[in-house]
Amino acid sequence: MISGLRNRALVLERRVSERIEIERILAAARVVLAISSVVATCLIPEPFPRPHLVNVLLLLYLANATALLGTLWLRSEMDYRIPWMAHAVDLIWAMLITFFTNGPNSAFFMFFLLAIVSAAFRWNMREVLITTTAAVTAIVAETILLSSDYARGFGEHVDVPRFALRTLFLVIFGVLIGYLAESEKWRRAEALNVAQIPSKARVDIGLKASVQATLQEILDLFGGRGLLLASHDARAGQGYLWRLERAGEDQKTVFSGRLLPKEEQARYFFALPEECAAAAWRKGPLSAVAVDITGKRVHTDRCRVGEDFSLQHPHDLLLLGTVPMTPATAVRVFLFEPALSGPLQRQLQLLQELMNSAAPAVHNVYLLRRLRSRAAAVERVRVARELHDGVVQSLHAIAFRLYALRTAKDIGAIERNEELTQIQELVQSETTNLRALIRQLEPLDFDPRHLADFLSRMTEQFRYDTGIGAKFVCDPPELTLPPRTCRELAGIVQEALANVLKHSGAQNVLVRLGIQNGAGMLTIQDDGRGFEFSGRMSYSELRNSRRGPLVIKERVRGIGGELTIESTPGQGSRLEIQFPRQAESHLV
Repeated sequence: MISGLRNRALVLERRVSERIEIERILAAARVVLAISSVVATCLIPEPFPRPHLVNVLLLLYLANATALLGTLWLRSEMDYRIPWMAHAVDLIWAMLITFFTNGPNSAFFMFFLLAIVSAAFRWNMREVLITTTAAVTAIVAETILLSSDYARGFGEHVDVPRFALRTLFLVIFGVLIGYLAESEKWRRAEALNVAQIPSKARVDIGLKASVQATLQEILDLFGGRGLLLASHDARAGQGYLWRLERAGEDQKTVFSGRLLPKEEQARYFFALPEECAAAAWRKGPLSAVAVDITGKRVHTDRCRVGEDFSLQHPHDLLLLGTVPMTPATAVRVFLFEPALSGPLQRQLQLLQELMNSAAPAVHNVYLLRRLRSRAAAVERVRVARELHDGVVQSLHAIAFRLYALRTAKDIGAIERNEELTQIQELVQSETTNLRALIRQLEPLDFDPRHLADFLSRMTEQFRYDTGIGAKFVCDPPELTLPPRTCRELAGIVQEALANVLKHSGAQNVLVRLGIQNGAGMLTIQDDGRGFEFSGRMSYSELRNSRRGPLVIKERVRGIGGELTIESTPGQGSRLEIQFPRQAESHLV
């Protein structure tokens, strides 16, 4: 999980399970070091002043490391104080063992290195430097003690050049290992943030909430005062401005958005050098740092922030990032007073990567919402047309025939009964049509894992309501498909059956779901009138000639499928929908 900002640095907040795993790894390393040290003293004995004491210390260290490893393996939770206590014990053991093994000349110098590596493994550069300082202090203290008359029996004479060299190496090692660990953790945190950003944009919460969640994540990460996102569509001549800023004593974020009038668009879309993708300003109008789309520093003319922008939004530190969209769409992000530590160029690179990652996800939400709105509009037009051409016309006809029947004076009882029977049949027919239309408008609520059962029930209900011989076949019976594909396929079958009832005059219809050439295949075949053309037409041919059922074409496009219609006027038609069996993105 990303914690956002801690000590003005980009860091990772590890889960409890991950912290325990780190301590287990370090405990295993202690055991290995202890066993290696015991074996080394047995195979290659060194002239220690107190060899038996050294062996006892090493065995105690091994016992301590083994006990800690066993304890950590048995625990599922860990107190936050355990790493600090274990780290302090590591330093104490290193001081004891090296002190009784000739101090600065000790062959067990590795115990101090283990403590430094452990600090780098657990924490950041600051803790590594503190550990290195503690180790150097311990070595200096050992040197002073061993040089005094009180401790001459605990070690040999101190070799000053060797002492100085080892101390220098220890400092260099601490700085290097701390720098490498810090860099690795920064890159890991950066990668996780970039990977996490797209998940904030979701279709179910809508475009506005997706933009707010994305900007909130970026603002929390950088720790800034506020953030602006300005967009401009050259084709529509419209712009929009999203604003997220901290307000009040509790620094609660406030989110708002508004249309960007034409007279204000130049304020946010001031001129930048062609190769400049992101820039940073410190109070002045000229940029301090500018980078291109790849994050490489731009060394040409410095970017100039607009005067109107600075007057409207005063700042001490400003980061600007551009978002690559369509050629006609321009998007810019302005981040005010970021508190994240590190060079400005690195911050710009991170901001640019975050925006490059978030832009496609947010844009997909926008496109899908627009596609759904367009599909809903098409559906409303279709329903209105069907009501007008079907039920409304039939009601007018019924009303006219009832009026004629009521005002007729010379009609016989037999003729009156026949007319009433025909009117009753017309009412029943329109009731069936209206029921089918209502069923089409109802949301498809089913478990995608049981698509075949749902389509089978739908076909059975269609046969029961209409009297048309409808049959559903699924081969293989258990077909696993993505949830979205299942919903679209159910909508296609529902729409196709409704069209069979209203337009084809068919007596029989067959719905088949299966696999062909590794891809999914849905076919709907009837023996009705067929379409107004004869032969076989692909999706592109249907689209160019404006033929075929519009709703089915939109649904097939939504799942990245391919539609083919084969029609024989007077004999029937066959719809073939080939679709991928894995979830794919087909927003264009």
